[in-house]
Amino acid sequence: MGYRYIFLFSFLLYESNAQKNILFIAVDDLKPMINSYGYDDMITPNIDNIASKGTIFKNASNQQSVCAPSRASLLTGLYPDQTRVWDLNTLIRDENPDVITLPQYFKNNGYYSVGLGKIFDNRSVDSNYDGVSWSTQFLQGMSSNYYHNNDMGRSGYQDPAVHSAINQYNQYISANNITTVDGKREARKLFPLSKPATEGSQDLPDNAYVDGARTEYAMLKIDEAANSGKPFFLAVGYSKPHLPFVAPKSYWDLYDRENIEIHPEQGRHSSIPNIAYHNNHELVNSYSDIPFDSNLSSDKQKELIHGYKACVSYIDAQIGKLLSKLDQLGLSDNTIIVLWGDHGWHLGDHALWIKHTNFEQAVRSPLIIYSPNIDKPNNISNSPVELLDIFPTLCELTGLEIPSYVEGKSLAPIMENPEHKVRFAALSQYVRTSNSRPHMGYTLRNERYRYTKWIQMDYRSGERYGKTEACELYDYEVDMHETINRCSDPNYDEIKSQFELEFKRRNIAQNSPSSYLYVTTCAESYTAPDDKVYNESGIYSAILEANNGLDSVLTIELLFNNQLSNVVYESEGVLSAEQQESTYQWYNCENDEPIFGQVSRTFKPEESGNYYVKINHSNCGEVTSECISFTFNEILNLESEYLKDYIIFPNPVNKILNFKLYNNYNSINIQLVDVMGKLVLEKNFYKKSIFEIDVSKLSGKFIVNVILDEKESKPTVVIVQ
Repeated sequence: MGYRYIFLFSFLLYESNAQKNILFIAVDDLKPMINSYGYDDMITPNIDNIASKGTIFKNASNQQSVCAPSRASLLTGLYPDQTRVWDLNTLIRDENPDVITLPQYFKNNGYYSVGLGKIFDNRSVDSNYDGVSWSTQFLQGMSSNYYHNNDMGRSGYQDPAVHSAINQYNQYISANNITTVDGKREARKLFPLSKPATEGSQDLPDNAYVDGARTEYAMLKIDEAANSGKPFFLAVGYSKPHLPFVAPKSYWDLYDRENIEIHPEQGRHSSIPNIAYHNNHELVNSYSDIPFDSNLSSDKQKELIHGYKACVSYIDAQIGKLLSKLDQLGLSDNTIIVLWGDHGWHLGDHALWIKHTNFEQAVRSPLIIYSPNIDKPNNISNSPVELLDIFPTLCELTGLEIPSYVEGKSLAPIMENPEHKVRFAALSQYVRTSNSRPHMGYTLRNERYRYTKWIQMDYRSGERYGKTEACELYDYEVDMHETINRCSDPNYDEIKSQFELEFKRRNIAQNSPSSYLYVTTCAESYTAPDDKVYNESGIYSAILEANNGLDSVLTIELLFNNQLSNVVYESEGVLSAEQQESTYQWYNCENDEPIFGQVSRTFKPEESGNYYVKINHSNCGEVTSECISFTFNEILNLESEYLKDYIIFPNPVNKILNFKLYNNYNSINIQLVDVMGKLVLEKNFYKKSIFEIDVSKLSGKFIVNVILDEKESKPTVVIVQ
């Protein structure tokens, strides 16, 4: 590929890969009950449209299956144990005053950050919905002018009979001086229409209800963002299908209740610990037509399922309007779309409704990402991923540096290759109080199994270990509805061991103070911190004694790697040894004499010839490369001396590629192109002179195009090992 062709190709690539916008769509209580997830009876054409162009993550887990902690985790890139937001009362910035949220990070990097609806849970942020995250005022509720001419829907209901019952209920509690929470809950059951769980008889337009009004407002915000003169991060948060299940009649009419089936497994097997369940509190305590014992008839269950489906289709229609607006403005080909639900929802399985568990139906969440940069339509991944991963993924897709504090992993490699995995298992957690003592339930999900441990610990005071009260293990290949807990089944001991190692790696769900250490060594033996000596790869435990009696368990994952690499690469007039962290001496093959001063990993010969290098490692001994033939290219040498815009090192590289610029530039665009001319990685930086790119997921020879203030510099060839 000639330099002129490279330049033309890179220029066209730059033109087609301007800074991407982001449409960030959050849907409250949305489980993966979507057509593109295999629910053929669901009518969700607009969500399916996003899925058909992008990647469906079928095995995505939220980090805690309740609104505020889940959203706090996703929007900060931190696990709940780091945010310390485990409930609906804690403000994110009370615990993390200096945290930089996802929208804030994009705002700080030149984006117009704008949002509306339910993005943060309002109970975990200030009255400005974390104002520092946004470039303009954030609105959760809409003013009357965005509603249909009768804006009663702002209260959640449009049925006049419901509003009449609400008045009767209010008069009743006032006349009887009922002021306690329990008293009001009991009184509400006397007026079944005062706060029903469903409403679907009103033949009204979409903006008769809250989410339709939000869409009306979102249309204006898209215009505003498009005209901001910046790439935009637009967050639109919808409330349905959160209770109550209310939507215009047209969406209820999409489904025939007679054909709706209730969940086939509504029992609770004796093998499953009681701590895994709840009493459906949100449903029974808040809604007037639900009995306190939550013993629902088949007809009532069908009504609730019907309402849930109608609300999902209602939200799908709102999403369709957003997509149409992007098309209308010509933004679709330059906008990344992320669709996510903050957690799942029980619809009768285990006799459970709502969320608030570590079961599959609460933890598994929908996640769909489309990026115009990645041409992988109908991409489906079963890799365990976390909603926490959205933050770093959007950074990578837009070329922004991933902040070091973010705990998730970029999913961009999975979007390129659905067989790729970023972790062994996805983590979620949930809190419980049992016998008046606080417990944390940690759950891991891989492709086939879910393993959960309930640990008694005072997590609010900082405890991160304690007694294991119960464990759960479910094998979805043979038991998709989690009817039997196999944690005590010896046939699954090896599976449990794999999950236990993952808990150790993450340093959670342990019974005593613990830590984890991964060690690779070239030595013949390894001496652990407890002075035990090992000479074989394996997993070992060391007990570290403490003066206060709280001895710590150190898990050591040990790998002996006794081979040095003798491979040498040539790239752009430079010879490089593959082996790192060693000492080097370069030799001339013709006279077998060392070359004075050439004792680094790279060597730039000044004349043609044959060369080799001796490599010495203090633990692994010495290795000598074979002779490599080198031809001195005077033109290349002159070009490299003349073009001084930047340098790249090391080359070859196996993980981090470093860049240093010789001048200051406002915009820096870095593109890695494979030998077939396909763009495999793109990053954008602003006003930086030194930066780095993680290329650990790549392998092979690549052309690096460096575009500085929209002017292309000479490309460089790098070898990624």
